Amino acid sequence: MCFWIVFFKSKENYLTNQKHIRIIVQYENLGDRMKIQLSKIISVPKYEETVEASINLNEIKLKGVSYPIREKSDFSIVFRNIGKDKISFSFETEVTLGIPCSRCLEEVSYPVSVKVTKELDFSDLDEEDSSYIENKELDLDILIFDEVVPKLPSKVLCKEDCKGLCPVCGTNLNKKECGCDRTVADPRMAAIQDIFKNFKEV
Repeated sequence: MCFWIVFFKSKENYLTNQKHIRIIVQYENLGDRMKIQLSKIISVPKYEETVEASINLNEIKLKGVSYPIREKSDFSIVFRNIGKDKISFSFETEVTLGIPCSRCLEEVSYPVSVKVTKELDFSDLDEEDSSYIENKELDLDILIFDEVVPKLPSKVLCKEDCKGLCPVCGTNLNKKECGCDRTVADPRMAAIQDIFKNFKEV
């Protein structure tokens, strides 16, 4: 079965396949981006080039939520011409995101490993590849964005036994105890409590 999740805010959408789920997500405010010209690699038979690259992205922003990139490093991309209008490229890198703890909201450092190996046929680019290729340029930041987003966790904890926030005053209970009464009454006991209360009054 195939499910579709669609967010229409920008014409720059990307298509990702993950566990039989196809997701379309907009690129939001990526700013200045790292682009690599591919014309020579495409046109010169058996051409090979190693390019030193870096990521211009400073955050991953998705559906209005921003995850700052706290650490990133330069890396090498190996490009090869593998036939008429065909190239391949590969690289490995890692970015560390700042993601709030799901319980106490303290920022947690979350490393994401990115390993990419691609073969592109410029005579027949598919929709997924077209998201980061335009006018024979590789938009590296969009590609990194594409690779990182599916790896974002649904839940992050600063530690397994994180106590979270006090639901009454909002104090981070990992740092101190606030003394608030956080007892939640069981509604199923309300009727019995009323009976006892009425009995005492009699």
